[in-house]
Amino acid sequence: MKNRNIPFGYQYQNGVVTLHPIEEQVLRQIARDYLAGQSLLKIAEGLNANQVEYQPGIIGWNKARIMRLLEDKRYLGDGGYPAIIDADTFASIQIKKYNRNKLKNIDRQSDIFQITVPVLCPDCGTEMHRRHDSRCKCTERWFCRNKDCKTLIKLSDHDLLSQITAILNQLVVHPERIKGDKLQELAPTTEQRRLDNEIGRMIDTKVHEKETLQKKMLEMVSLKYKLIPSTVGTAYRLKADFEQSGPLSVFSAELFGNTVNAIYLNRDSTIELKLLNGQRIGKE
Repeated sequence: MKNRNIPFGYQYQNGVVTLHPIEEQVLRQIARDYLAGQSLLKIAEGLNANQVEYQPGIIGWNKARIMRLLEDKRYLGDGGYPAIIDADTFASIQIKKYNRNKLKNIDRQSDIFQITVPVLCPDCGTEMHRRHDSRCKCTERWFCRNKDCKTLIKLSDHDLLSQITAILNQLVVHPERIKGDKLQELAPTTEQRRLDNEIGRMIDTKVHEKETLQKKMLEMVSLKYKLIPSTVGTAYRLKADFEQSGPLSVFSAELFGNTVNAIYLNRDSTIELKLLNGQRIGKE
């Protein structure tokens, strides 16, 4: 492909660089579309679809070509070229490009993005919002979403994940620390007594259909299960999860997701985990 001997948007007239009336408008539209949120690929596809020529007889728009135009300072009026893009628009384009590149480099599969439970404010209990700023010494900060609260806590992702892992490891080693109502013998209900009597008579008489007996016994088990307090069942499941897990050397998104339903931040940047049984536990 033959290279242009003058930037897109300009032309020679009697040996003088002047604005190209069509290309100038295309360039301004590219800038507007980019600032409006369109991707480089979307802009290039639109130009190709509309058969906009990059140079006479050649279309061939792509992301790299669009970006080179948006980064070219000659459109500010540098180097003897007439200005097409004003300084404020050019600056806005560069800021938007920087922010897009920063977001593109974020690994959405990293451990911090596996934390989907609410992180709660120590002052008002409202959910907090994480912000990342690479310009700060502590690049992560947590802001309370309650506008009247304005609590801000500095806590890096590394420290947050380390504290979570340490608390989970405490429970891996000592699952007995998980609290829950003890399973006690409960007084049978009228329905249970009725079923128990029917089952007893069927077994004593030895005259019964096997399937009918099994059905009544399963019905009895179901009734007993429904009477078990939910806190008992949750505590038993939590203990089982921690007992079956080995010591953690790194953050485990699976164990965390199976056992925790909230994180409480403290003003000293320590944390507590709220387990599924409602128990709050911090690092000892």
